[in-house]
Amino acid sequence: MLKFGIRQSFENIEQIEERLSGLNTPIELALPYYRDIYNPIRPHLKVIAEKIKSFSTEILSIHAVQAPLTNEEFKIWGKEIADFAILLNVGIITLHPNNTNKNQINQKKALQNLRYFNQLYKGKIIFSIETFTGKRRVFDPDEIVKFNLPMTLDAAHIEDNEKIWHLVKNYKENIVNVHLSSKGSEKHHLPIDDFCKDIVGYLKESGWNGNIILEYLPEFHNQMINDLKNLEYTFGQYNHTHPGGCATGRNSGSGHDITK
Repeated sequence: MLKFGIRQSFENIEQIEERLSGLNTPIELALPYYRDIYNPIRPHLKVIAEKIKSFSTEILSIHAVQAPLTNEEFKIWGKEIADFAILLNVGIITLHPNNTNKNQINQKKALQNLRYFNQLYKGKIIFSIETFTGKRRVFDPDEIVKFNLPMTLDAAHIEDNEKIWHLVKNYKENIVNVHLSSKGSEKHHLPIDDFCKDIVGYLKESGWNGNIILEYLPEFHNQMINDLKNLEYTFGQYNHTHPGGCATGRNSGSGHDITK
């Protein structure tokens, strides 16, 4: 079954009510993007979870802080976020594969950390690696496949559409999230286009189970809810009913609010 949502973020505790209260649209909840703005909220994650639950917002997945997967510290902040996800009854956490000196030692350490969490949570939490094609990423899309890791497929991060189709058709059993937006010659995370809709259509017809998360640049936030409604109307399971709510369109620490 396809589940549709938008990405929504917050930078500090004060923004939570502003951005989530009254938001009837399912979301991927993006924690503060950079560590310098994530660290101040770390002692308050339980309180934040209780506050978010009081809004009854449906959370499909959580996007973790941008931090290395290749050192021991991952076991600390990764557990914090996993426990936070459990409080919210969420089972999927998207991770960015960090830039690093690309070698077997760093890759091995990241894989060891991911196995540690698999053993710790026994399948209750899935850490999903987002697709980036940079040469210094600890895992590129092919390596996510090589190591049989859960994948968050970001359609705007891979320039080659044939590559996206290859992943969708041959690795869909391990794709748990799709970050959906189109790409232009100069900007990514633009409103969805026909290619994006074709991907959703294929996933629907193939019986794929997972989350479709719209992720737009701030200047297109006012279009995002309507695009979500149209996707649900065409491909969803809600008998053509539409969610309410709206995105805030406020910037996140990355400069993209509901993007990276």
